Amino acid sequence: MGQVLSTEQVPPRDRIAYWHEVICSTFIQLDVAQTSGGRFRGMVRNHQVGPIQATRILTDPMTAERSRRHLRSAEEDVCLLALQLRGRTVGHQDGRRAVLEPGDLALFDSTRPYLVDFQGPQFDHLVLQFPRAALSERGIEAAGATARRIAVDSMVGRLVSPFLVNATRMADTASPETGQRLAEMALDLVATALAPLTGIDRPPASPGEELLRRVQLYMQLHLSDPCLSPPKVAAANNISLRQLHRLFSREGTSFGRWLREERLRRCFDDLGSPLLAGRSIAEIGARWGLPDAPGLSRAFRARYGMSPREHRRAALSMCDAPPRRPATSPF
Repeated sequence: MGQVLSTEQVPPRDRIAYWHEVICSTFIQLDVAQTSGGRFRGMVRNHQVGPIQATRILTDPMTAERSRRHLRSAEEDVCLLALQLRGRTVGHQDGRRAVLEPGDLALFDSTRPYLVDFQGPQFDHLVLQFPRAALSERGIEAAGATARRIAVDSMVGRLVSPFLVNATRMADTASPETGQRLAEMALDLVATALAPLTGIDRPPASPGEELLRRVQLYMQLHLSDPCLSPPKVAAANNISLRQLHRLFSREGTSFGRWLREERLRRCFDDLGSPLLAGRSIAEIGARWGLPDAPGLSRAFRARYGMSPREHRRAALSMCDAPPRRPATSPF
């Protein structure tokens, strides 16, 4: 069965604090926040596959953020490979964004900030945690592969996702020797899946590009703040206003245009998700820093050629189409 930790063990008023302890002790230091109303429920089940810790997470909607504050005192040097089983995850790291549906995979690196939004109403996730060196030994630099979706219906996804599910299923009954062999095979497959995503042939990013990624990640982590402004972002990243605007200008855009596009894209995704159909358009707009509903509607129509309501209606009408086959649950 593996070790099981559940919020059912504690009174409702203590569950969020307890869940924070569970997540940090199971993985790495993170800030955890509930994103739905009512009593919070969460459960983790840990398995060991050689050097890989495989953890299944079943939880109500929540967010987990790895910030620079955590990095200053952190000793963790691990990678976390997320495999979606049910629900939807939106992850951000290194200026990239990965939206995971059942069966999809994405990598996150503990040595840099990241944010993951676990969406419900019921969320089911498998995370493989292993030393970052395990990828380096296989010629993969994690920085180039983070927050890049590996789709379940891709050729490599169809190979990797079922293997990881089955290896986890075997973990509790396999001998140490078998567990070690399974782990080596899993890591080889993961490295194979990540290799095309790493951009090995691209030249390294310039200092300006790295700074822009850091600024954009900060903005992504604070999109819900309607008062997010150039002075606030510049101060948080220890740069001048002029330098901040120059970073975006070099990319052919501006601070305001990039921020508006990012917020509208998040609204577009959320409005198209059947998992969030119970949330009003105003709630979704406020979630991404656009609390003015008429203003959101105007900006959305100008960007996508339809109103938020029209987009939601069209997207949800597609739910009657045959769904993509989800990953088989290992439990």
